[in-house]
Amino acid sequence: MPPTSCLSLKRRVACFRRSLARQANPGQARRKHAEAPENRMIMQRSKHKRVRSFNNPGEAHELTFSCFHGLQLLSKDRTRQWFIGAMRRARRDLKLSILSYVIMPEHVHIIVWPQEPDYNIADIRTALKVPVQRKALRFLRSKAPRFLSQMKDVQPSGKVHHRFWQRGGGYDRNVIEPYTLLQMIEYIHNNPVRRGLVEKATDWVWSSARFYAGIRPVPIEMDPLPSLDS
Repeated sequence: MPPTSCLSLKRRVACFRRSLARQANPGQARRKHAEAPENRMIMQRSKHKRVRSFNNPGEAHELTFSCFHGLQLLSKDRTRQWFIGAMRRARRDLKLSILSYVIMPEHVHIIVWPQEPDYNIADIRTALKVPVQRKALRFLRSKAPRFLSQMKDVQPSGKVHHRFWQRGGGYDRNVIEPYTLLQMIEYIHNNPVRRGLVEKATDWVWSSARFYAGIRPVPIEMDPLPSLDS
């Protein structure tokens, strides 16, 4: 597959819109405020971030998950492979297209496109996050139990949980415009560059940048962009 920069933008735009139209319910009117930031961003309540999601047929979702208290729990290839595995299973079981991703040391960005008109983004978040947390806690309890103290989350009731991910749903933004989708993919790919981890986006193995540049092998193949559907 050629790099996204080599593809016809007009064709991407036209086909992406046709894809959305096919997925959306025929009688469902689009909200004019669908792309308004206040309707797509995390809703802040109390001191914890809670996500407000819109399960709109035909729309992609940009999701962000952060590690508990900013711990760099994704700095090891072992943990990154756990997330790659969760992506594969979620794609298979929930009929998702995965369009882009990056795994940073303490957070993840991923763009998914549900193929079923009736879906629940909360189920997608669970499918991506819970398997990684379970494997990480199992590993730490066996190999490094002292580290668990850094993941301790004491509830008001006094009950103790150990968390891999920050409490709450994270960040969820619906994507309905092809230009926005392409900008998001570029932003995601350049995360490691902005952090100074690599000089070029394609130097970072744990993102989809190498896939779109035609570099192989990659940890996980991406699905065709909606804008390329015929």
